[in-house]
Amino acid sequence: MMKHLLYKLKFLPVLFICLSLYLSGQDKGDNLHHQKVDGETPKAIFTKIEEGFNTGDVEKFAKFFSSQTYASLKDGVSGYYSPNQFFFILQNYFSVYKPINFRFVTSDDKSDNPYAAGYFKYEVKGVRKSSQVYISLKVIGNSWKISHISIN
Repeated sequence: MMKHLLYKLKFLPVLFICLSLYLSGQDKGDNLHHQKVDGETPKAIFTKIEEGFNTGDVEKFAKFFSSQTYASLKDGVSGYYSPNQFFFILQNYFSVYKPINFRFVTSDDKSDNPYAAGYFKYEVKGVRKSSQVYISLKVIGNSWKISHISIN
């Protein structure tokens, strides 16, 4: 019995070393979500997007458009757009769907693929309506960029 116990205890240091190595590799701060990429965190970007949607001011978050942002909008616009194209598409969208209120209700800004979803309340032709909004980010080069915007 004692021999069997000693045999098992031999593996305890190995187990301890493996566990230490595993835990030391966890969360060193080198994951994307722990770093500001090009000076911005995903949470800060989502805040700027929220401000822009609330005021209909695309300029507040246009610098975060990727070179090919995917859009799917309530008015039928769907596809990949350059930053300039997408700027004017959203500017036109906000001129038709006049913002009343926008807020994110759920988000994950702590992953390597951050996203946020919320409700956009607007007025169109004198009628108040609302749509669901989904936005995701990805790192391109040294910056977080908007990879997808869906307004349905």
